[in-house]
This record gives sequence, C-alpha cells and structure tokens, in this order.
Amino acid sequence: MSGDRSESILVVAPIGRDAELTCAQLTAHGMRCRKCRDVREVAERIGEGAGAIVATEEALHVNDVYVLGRALNEQPAWSEIPIVILTGTTPAGAKPRPLDGISRRTNVTLVDRPVRIKSLVSAVQSALRARQRQYDIRDLMAQLEERVHERDRFLAVLGHELRNPLGAILLAAQMRDADGKLDGAHADLIERQSHHLTRLVNDLLDLSRVAAGKIVLKPKLVDLRDSAEESLRVLQPAVERQHLTVEMERCQKPLIVRGDPVRLDQIVTNVVSNAIKYTPEKGHVRIAMYEENGEAVIKVTDDGVGIDPERIGVIFELFAQAENAIGRAQGGMGIGLALVRNLVQLHEGRVEAKSDGVGKGSEFTIYLPLATDAQVAEQRRTDDDAAPPPPPAAAVPARTIVIVEDNDDVRHLLSLKLSRLGHKVVTARDGIEGLNALIGEKPDLALVDLGLPGMDGFAVAREARIRVGDGIVLVAVSGFGQPDDKRRALESGFDEHITKPAEVRDIENLLRRFPPRNSAAEASV
Repeated sequence: MSGDRSESILVVAPIGRDAELTCAQLTAHGMRCRKCRDVREVAERIGEGAGAIVATEEALHVNDVYVLGRALNEQPAWSEIPIVILTGTTPAGAKPRPLDGISRRTNVTLVDRPVRIKSLVSAVQSALRARQRQYDIRDLMAQLEERVHERDRFLAVLGHELRNPLGAILLAAQMRDADGKLDGAHADLIERQSHHLTRLVNDLLDLSRVAAGKIVLKPKLVDLRDSAEESLRVLQPAVERQHLTVEMERCQKPLIVRGDPVRLDQIVTNVVSNAIKYTPEKGHVRIAMYEENGEAVIKVTDDGVGIDPERIGVIFELFAQAENAIGRAQGGMGIGLALVRNLVQLHEGRVEAKSDGVGKGSEFTIYLPLATDAQVAEQRRTDDDAAPPPPPAAAVPARTIVIVEDNDDVRHLLSLKLSRLGHKVVTARDGIEGLNALIGEKPDLALVDLGLPGMDGFAVAREARIRVGDGIVLVAVSGFGQPDDKRRALESGFDEHITKPAEVRDIENLLRRFPPRNSAAEASV
C-alpha cells in the first residue's frame, strides 16, 4: 500500500508497547500506521481519511465506544471503515465490552491474542482491500455524479439550441396575412431554420454513431478545395446576415485525399460554421488551403470571440461548449467540434485549435494525409470501368401514391405538395388503414412510416408483399436512420428507406429511379 493518508491504519493500544510493536510489524509489511492516544483521537482522525482501525479490546471503554459509534454514523454512505479488534481474555464475572454498537455500523474482525504476526498482517491486509473497494465505489459515485452534471448542462444547452430555431419558425409561421397566406421571405426563414434543426440533430446522432464505432466510411478521392468551396456556398446566407468578409486562399494545385466525401464536407463545414458563428458582425474569416509535408491542410482563421487559454485543451471534448467561456451568447452544444475531431481521426488526420485568448480570434487547422500515387491510379482505373453518367433528369410521370403516416400535419402537407405536382394521392393514418389502401389502390409508390399505431410499417410491408406482390414501390419513412434500421426495412420488403425529415425532392428522385408499376398515367408533371 502507498503512504496516502486515506490508506493509513489508525492504531490505538493504550497499554504497554502494544501500539509501538503493532505499528512496527505492519510497517515492516509495507503498511503505514498512525498511533492514536485513545479512541477519541481515532474518531477525530476518521474524518481525515483512513484505511482501517486496529484497536486492542481494553482501549474500547463504554464511553469511547459511544464516541466511535457516533463518528461512524457521520461517515458518508459509501464508507464502512474496517476495524480489527485484538481481543483479550475476559476475567471471570467481567461484563463483555459493548461491541455490538460498532459492528452494526461497520465491518469488525476479532483477532484473539496472543496473535501471530502472520495472522495480524493477513487480517489488516484484508481490511485494507475491503476499504479499497469502498474507495473505488466512492470514485465511481463521483464519476457518475459528474456525468449527471454533464448531462444536465448538455440538456440545458440543447434546450437553448433547439428553442432558438423553433422560436424563429413559430414566429415566421404566425406572420400570415388576413387571407392566411405567408410571404416568401418568411417561408424561406422557416425552411432555413428547419435545415438548421436537421443539422443539429444529425450532428448529435453522428457523434453517437462515431462513439459506438458504427460510422462506416465510403472512401474515394476527393479534392479538398471542392469541400471548402461547397461549405462556403452552404454557409453563404449566414455570412451575408452577419456582414462578414470571408477570404479564401485556394491552393493552385489539387489537394487530393482519400476519404468519404460526405464526411469530409461535414468536417470542413463544421469548422467554417464555427468560425462564422463566433465572429461578430463585420468581422473577418480566412480560409487557407495548402500542401505541407505530405498532408493537405485547411486553416480557418477568424477575428472573433477567441478561446480562453484554459479551454484550448478541451475544446474538442464532447459538451465542452456547455461551460465554455467563448461567446456563450452565440450558443453551441459542444458537439460540432467533437464530431470534427472524431471524423478527422477516422481519416487518419488531426485537427488543432489556437487562440491568443478571449476576444483575440481563433485558428483551427485540419491536417489530412494526401492520397498516394497508387490510390490515384486505382481511382482512375475504377472511373474508366464505371458506367457512364446518367442522362439529365427527366420530367416525373404522374403516379398514384399512398401515404401512410400517423402525424396529421406531415400527412396533410406531403399529400398537398404531391397533389400539386400532379400525382394522385391517397392517405392513411395507421397501419391497418394503410394496408387496406395498398390492397385497394395498388399504387405505383407507397410512403410508409415505420412507427405506426395498430400495425407497424414493417408488418405493413411484409403483408403487402404477400397480398399485392412486387407491383408497388415501398418506401420506408422513419426517424431511425442507422444502418441497422435500413437493413431491417429492406428485409421486411421495402425497396428504399428515407430518414425523416423527408423532403419532396428526395421523393421526386425516387420517382425518377423507379418507373411506374401499376399506374397507366403517362402525363408529365
């Protein structure tokens, strides 16, 4: 055992040299001892931390036992300090010492005297091991308590982040005129804030998948210059709203890396978005791209709110933003940068943050390994063998579509939009009603929510395949978008899976991919 105070043994043996001899033997076996004058001193020192108590029976007078019992009662819930009592021979007619009050409050081991050194050492070592398990429980409780605090902080920030776009959406929706119509600007605001909400949810879910090792990269050769330009295009409305000046220093030659294009876009977009978010109005953001030591480098610099030097080390930690000093007014859940770091590491790269302090701007640098000549050659061979690109998107023929959705608003709006595009739309609000609609209408395509009352979407698909066959394109629509969810949907008989929120253009793309199966309609929309 180490010399930590919490592992020391309190020894009380007031007669003769018992205390001195006991400490000498225990010290010789690597244990630390503290001699105490009496039980009252033991009771005082318990609060300072101790591994065990060794006491001779004659040290435990009635009043002292009461004092020790009271001290034991004041211990935290996890603590039951072990006590080893060296018993003596009780004279005939003498009353036994009242040890029951102590043994009810903690673990007591009685060792008869004369005691062998080996037996004493063994008993005390066992007591210390039991005490160590208590300390382990204490530390685990402290960790769990900290996790609860982290969760509460995160939920508070999450509520803030969700309420901001939701508040904007609600206010914009209430800006209808006397005829109930909404102007284009407010409709655009609703769409923009809805996309923002979707990104928040997707980042949170992606981070969870990374932590669980469920992110599967689909690598190909990517020019990081394209990723940077695409991220800036997506974020241009935010740049214009804040009247920022954004400079992009484009590398003259391609910065080719091998990675997942979607995830690389996500990495760059999150870092650039972070710079835009924390740069005040009329501020400056600079994006530089270059090659260095066999790596592609993207450096994003801003003159925004900066980072407290004490926070640099944890800026990429999950939920770090929940208590971060940088620009709390701008919000942030602390998941964007954590996701960036994890995705960069999956691509065998690294990301670094620098700042001279609060109010002095920030610099984030992404390093990714450049693709090798062999990888470039392999990609070229793959491209040469690939099928020719598809022709330009043709007009979507009118179809018969069944929507099975239990959310009244989603069902109504989706039906209204598809009907305006010229499709015949039939709706159902639960699984049983939906199955009957599929059997009766035999549509070209069905959009089926998976979480339906009565009969879930999986059961609807299985039964529809039995009753109607393969004449219907079945599309699962679900808020669950993990690979296992998609696999289960396909195994149940669905042709495709769309993750909510589903957009009309996603449905139109499906209609282009699947030709009409049952409808005789040939008119174009």
